[in-house]
Amino acid sequence: MKAFWIGVAALGVVALAACKGSDATGPGSAGLGGSWKFQETLSNSALALTCADSATVTVTQSGQTFTANYVQVGTCNANGQAVDNSGSGSISNGRVVGDSVTFNEDICAYAGTFTGSPASNMNGTVTCTDTSSGVPVVVAGNWVMSR
Repeated sequence: MKAFWIGVAALGVVALAACKGSDATGPGSAGLGGSWKFQETLSNSALALTCADSATVTVTQSGQTFTANYVQVGTCNANGQAVDNSGSGSISNGRVVGDSVTFNEDICAYAGTFTGSPASNMNGTVTCTDTSSGVPVVVAGNWVMSR
């Protein structure tokens, strides 16, 4: 959220920006709507970059699709310098198929699975690709959400 979004100066360059309907198995049974607690960790070892974020996410589900809004706190560290990664934003392109969930937040793509009926836990992987400098920079990691 916001990494989902990270804004970091790395290697002397400003701006590493890297950083959520129905089929037979759900999402009617998924019940993703409501409030969630979110956590993620992201990194790029070549840039000596790590981020750790947590957020409150409010999901609105309609059939197999969903959108969400979040408020996040977090910190990114690049080459020994900490950068505040707090903020708020929205999740788009949320989709539920079976027990799989995918969504986007700005330059980040999230994929994972959920458990419970209604859903009570989700977890998966995240990949953020920043192309603002003209050279793709990828930051990847893991995320979890729970009620």
